[in-house]
Amino acid sequence: MLEEGSLRVMDSVQTRLVVQASNYIQQNYKTKVTNETLAAALHFHPNYVIRCMKMKYGKTPIEYLYELRLERGKRLLVTTDWQIGIAEEVGFRYAPYFSSCFKQYIGLSPLQFRKQYMAK
Repeated sequence: MLEEGSLRVMDSVQTRLVVQASNYIQQNYKTKVTNETLAAALHFHPNYVIRCMKMKYGKTPIEYLYELRLERGKRLLVTTDWQIGIAEEVGFRYAPYFSSCFKQYIGLSPLQFRKQYMAK
């Protein structure tokens, strides 16, 4: 029984940590977020934060960050006519790197994605 109670407490700590980590990333995705800055903000060791995120979301904090940035980029591509400003707006310092990550994640370049969406 003690072991079972201990596991529940551990799970709730991990769940709270993951929620705090995802909230931090969502609030700070435009800035430079690293595993170390995230861990320092949450007062946990970086490896523990990574392990908890991996268990709950199936991805590391940095993978979660990039996915969030790219999803926000998709939204801006279809709701604005911005050409270059999207990369900076979603936290990428360089537009070519944003394009490369976008193509790898979505399977289309940002321009192809916009054209495909606008054609519908």
